[in-house]
Amino acid sequence: MLTWLVRILSALSYAAMATVVLWTAGLPGGVALPVGGLTTAAWIAFGLLWLRVAALWLWWSDDNHGWLSRAATRRRSVSLVKDAPRRRFSSRFSSREPFDFDSKGWVYSRQVAVWLLLPVACAALAGFAQAYESETVRSVVRAGASVSTATVIQADDISENFRDGDVVGYFSKLTLALPGGGTVRAEGAYTPEEPEPDTKVEVLWAPSAPELGGRVHYATDMSRYLDHDWGLTSADAPALALAVVLVLSFVVTIGFATEEDGLQDLAWRPVAQTVHAVVVGGVLLASLPSLAGTADPAHATDLLFASGIAVLLLYTGMHLRPMLD
Repeated sequence: MLTWLVRILSALSYAAMATVVLWTAGLPGGVALPVGGLTTAAWIAFGLLWLRVAALWLWWSDDNHGWLSRAATRRRSVSLVKDAPRRRFSSRFSSREPFDFDSKGWVYSRQVAVWLLLPVACAALAGFAQAYESETVRSVVRAGASVSTATVIQADDISENFRDGDVVGYFSKLTLALPGGGTVRAEGAYTPEEPEPDTKVEVLWAPSAPELGGRVHYATDMSRYLDHDWGLTSADAPALALAVVLVLSFVVTIGFATEEDGLQDLAWRPVAQTVHAVVVGGVLLASLPSLAGTADPAHATDLLFASGIAVLLLYTGMHLRPMLD
């Protein structure tokens, strides 16, 4: 019974985590955060993750101390097995079951499925770091973004952006005239040429709230902020493909170097799975401000790197240990 409880909670927690990751990865640049139901799904995934750990500890306690078996024996008042040595998990599973949960194909498939969530999660966080790069962008998107070709009226605080000793762009504060009349102010505008009066630029702004200011950045496709439909974009594909290749070539190689018995044993070790829940749950909690649209964009970038490194080290360490035993 406890074995199946652990399995069911494992499947549910994975499904909930995959839902959050895929949902986040497909959020378009134009979505106004927070998205209804997303943070709730994240909390559900967090709760199921720890319910699985609790069930695993109950299973381990029964497997090592037989409290459930003894309780059943007391209810029957007859003991069919007295002082029987506790068996390892691998002998308790598949021998009487139609599906072989100890098979090499199942064990490796399960591991790959877990590992592949890592690059998708990193791609999702990277999307947040890029899409919501400033409070102006967040505010404009919430108010209903629009992209217009505006005319520079005045440029202040112009500074050069150098790369390898060459000027590659200019930062400035721009006052822009909008096509239908009115003006909007763009702080931190980035243009390829030094802005001058009558120069044309693309500006992201909110027609319902021009006082929020605008965003001008020639290297960013402003039309992405007009997209409200869920789905992975072609711009996300290269980074995601690279991450998948790195995970498959590095982490999966280490996992396959571990015998399936070691991987199966690892999946049922309460201490190892508790550490796993601490790291993954910690990353999930740290991501909540980004999911709610309240995180500092700089912190979102830091979170991306810290989360990727933490989970990568966790998976690598967990799968190196059985090889050293």
